[in-house]
Amino acid sequence: MLTGERITLRPVQSGDLPVMHSWFDDPETMAYWASPRPFVTVRQFESDLAGRFSRFDLAGYFIIIDPEGKPIGRIEYEALDERNGSAEIGIMIGEAEARGLGYGPDAVFTLLRYLFWDRNLHRVDLTVLAWNERAIRAYRRIGFVHEGIHRDHRFVDGTYVDELHMSLLRAEFDTRYGAAQASATPSEGSSPALPA
Repeated sequence: MLTGERITLRPVQSGDLPVMHSWFDDPETMAYWASPRPFVTVRQFESDLAGRFSRFDLAGYFIIIDPEGKPIGRIEYEALDERNGSAEIGIMIGEAEARGLGYGPDAVFTLLRYLFWDRNLHRVDLTVLAWNERAIRAYRRIGFVHEGIHRDHRFVDGTYVDELHMSLLRAEFDTRYGAAQASATPSEGSSPALPA
């Protein structure tokens, strides 16, 4: 388990499958993933649990737990390239009432701390839909840098939308948060505040 300022990340478990499936059934949640309908069946979730969700070498899949112990979303890293020291991350806050409360940035920071300081990666990147301004602001506050745009990369609700590509380097993360503070999420005053 990985512990953040207010959230906890733990590996996906079989008991998470119903709530994960409900997130993927929700059109609003799927809009953030540029998918107009659920694209993962219960059988696929079960297969993932026995397969990729059980490994943490080149990918890792976590449930985000709020301070009350409730699963509110999922976060993952994929395509971990040990030779080049890189990985991609993705996040989903599945519970609508948990959005905008700072849990997402806390989860991203917690996963970054693990990838940079425990897995010794050099670079982490992500993609985000261009209209998702709240997420983009949060990623920038954490330290992600905009690298480019995949123009008209996703087809959502009858229109093409751009997808932004962002990245963060280990040196940038260390400069901003200090490698010696690996055990705690930065708080206001000591380091740049994580966005709410």
